[in-house]
Amino acid sequence: MTHDPLVTILINNYNYGRFLRDAIESALDQTYRNVEVVVVDDGSTDESREILNSYGNRIVSVLKENGGQGSAFNAGVTASRGEIICLLDSDDSFDPSKVERVIPHCVPGSMVYHRLRLDPGGELFPGSSAGDADPYGYAQRYRFVPYVGSPTSGLTFRRDLALRLTPLPTEDVRKCADDFLVRGAALTGKVIGIPDVLANYRVHGGNAWYFTQGQKSRQFLVALEGYLNRKLIEVGRAPVIDFYHSLFAVTDVPQCPGALARLALSVFRHHANLVTLRFMLKTLAKAGRLAIVSPVSQEVSS
Repeated sequence: MTHDPLVTILINNYNYGRFLRDAIESALDQTYRNVEVVVVDDGSTDESREILNSYGNRIVSVLKENGGQGSAFNAGVTASRGEIICLLDSDDSFDPSKVERVIPHCVPGSMVYHRLRLDPGGELFPGSSAGDADPYGYAQRYRFVPYVGSPTSGLTFRRDLALRLTPLPTEDVRKCADDFLVRGAALTGKVIGIPDVLANYRVHGGNAWYFTQGQKSRQFLVALEGYLNRKLIEVGRAPVIDFYHSLFAVTDVPQCPGALARLALSVFRHHANLVTLRFMLKTLAKAGRLAIVSPVSQEVSS
């Protein structure tokens, strides 16, 4: 890495004009000066584009038709020049020292993540646990990988890894595209978590990530599984991701005795250890309870 690398702050925006200036100003007001600010507007119909025009050549504006967050990230990475790329949602903002403090951690092939404070509220958004020391080995055992990272505004990528992870699929990835980036980074790069609190996560009624931490659609998960397996193949590894046969799928498979029992046995047979044994016993117990309750429910409904 060069002594003073160019850093891209990549802002993705869709109809968040009421917050957009705060995000842009926080990007322009960094203590580290060798920064370019790229704002991708994903077909906004509010005042967003007028706001972008008001900044002139202080920012790079990428104006596109609405295609969702995955397509916005693709367009932004393509337009960027930075050796390091910091992601920022347009309803969030960076601390002034954000870029300066993440640069030392950005080794080749890495994704760096940090903590965020909630705004309003002042509480720290918890960063995920460090996870398994060998994410690919974890995926081999359990057929999936956990999300080890923060929300979008806490994520920074070295350019080599960003280019490896993009383009993201777009058809089923209109939001929560960070699922692809974070899990892809774990499997094909190096993930580094730091305890610093370097951004504000704005909590409001339109948040996609904060209020939708539960189940994703089947289309989304199938797209994620296919993407991760393709990335593994690209780096010479076996495609081991199989979400619907992993212990992560316990709330995503049909909640009936047969489906739960098949999942429990599949997980244990694939890799027998204490983790999968506990999962199998717990899931079989749940299947058993449903088997007992189901006839009663059917009788009542009839």
